[in-house]
Amino acid sequence: MMSLFSRKNKSVLQSRGPKPRLHSNSSFTIKEAYNSIRTKLIFTGKGEKCPIFAVTSALSADGKSTNAVSLAVSFAMAEQRVLLIDADMRKPSAHRYFNLECRNGLSEILAGLTSEIKLRETTVSNLSVLTAGQVPPNPAELLGSKQMDSLLTYVRQYFDYVIIDTPPVNIVTDTCVFAEKITGYILVVQSGKNHLRDVNDAIHHLKEMNGNIVGLILNDPENKAEAHYSYHYNKYYRGEHYKYYGETSQNK
Repeated sequence: MMSLFSRKNKSVLQSRGPKPRLHSNSSFTIKEAYNSIRTKLIFTGKGEKCPIFAVTSALSADGKSTNAVSLAVSFAMAEQRVLLIDADMRKPSAHRYFNLECRNGLSEILAGLTSEIKLRETTVSNLSVLTAGQVPPNPAELLGSKQMDSLLTYVRQYFDYVIIDTPPVNIVTDTCVFAEKITGYILVVQSGKNHLRDVNDAIHHLKEMNGNIVGLILNDPENKAEAHYSYHYNKYYRGEHYKYYGETSQNK
């Protein structure tokens, strides 16, 4: 593997996609929601030099990508060096939040098509993105490869936190291959959509692979508009005693 990105390497698109839920002009309540989640994640980092958290969900459109992006922004706003990796190579979306090209990203690195790690700068200070790259025929195999291990070892030298956006765990097996590679999983639960069996199945799949589930995020509480947020600082998921990190809004 070669050097990290050049300051001039942005590859910006002309059309704009969705904006991160958290940004400098977000409301106080939105900022506090992610501040609360960020603080709790800091205390679950096991004292690692660069904790790596994978964000997943039970099903698609549960809000995992929206929350992965906003968590990365939250750490960056706290003056931490953050890398967001889009590992949902079947349906990549992280590049759209920052108006970047998707190609020449993770899939090309893992497939050995390039020896250069092309990280993209964003408009958020301290936040870089490794896009998903072109959609490969074998994403689970690539994510479980030694190349992925080497990549994570490499980027840990340059960042304070790494956030990985992964596919829905109940739909494909890609997410589970990270179990031995990361600090822990964050499971996003969509209010008004996910049945308890969906959440239990997701937890079961991750635990089967010895995955460390560090917390749950309830997305779009009460299934209402963005003005409806509430924050729980000391709640736990009763069934398995997982930390309940808070509530956010919006899907993807």
